[in-house]
Amino acid sequence: MLAKTGKGDTGYTDLLGGGHVKKDHPIIELVGEIDELTAWIGVARSDTPDIALQEILGKIQNHLSTIMATVSSSHLNTRNISSEITQNIQVLEGWITTFEEDAKFPHAFIQAGNSKRGAVLNLIRTISRRVERKAVATFSSDDAQYFSIYAYLNRLSTLFYVLWIRIEKDQN
Repeated sequence: MLAKTGKGDTGYTDLLGGGHVKKDHPIIELVGEIDELTAWIGVARSDTPDIALQEILGKIQNHLSTIMATVSSSHLNTRNISSEITQNIQVLEGWITTFEEDAKFPHAFIQAGNSKRGAVLNLIRTISRRVERKAVATFSSDDAQYFSIYAYLNRLSTLFYVLWIRIEKDQN
């Protein structure tokens, strides 16, 4: 059986849990940005021989799915989800600490491209930053229910920076 298609032909789409918005609505734009980020993480995951890193990247994709569900629904219990995202922030912080030990941080700007894996991780870092900016622009700055999302995205780009530097170090 084929999936139902054509429901969005009029330029509208459904929100998770109900509601109908234009496809250029800021929430749909943000979900699309997170979806792109998740896809690039999948590219990195498929290209690394490091099994532990593959698992980490898969977990991050799951974390981002939770965030997409949160931003695209006003009917979810955001308190429980915020708690889950806060726990995921702690997981990211643990990974950052672990990988920072192996990284030698440059004292100047460096260019990606010493390896394909490093370049992809740097690309993911930049997309993470764009997603973070989009999230901040989408929601009111005083809307505390989204603070955990902002923090998660901020730490995520830091993690990808550390991973990128670590890969670049290994290539030299």
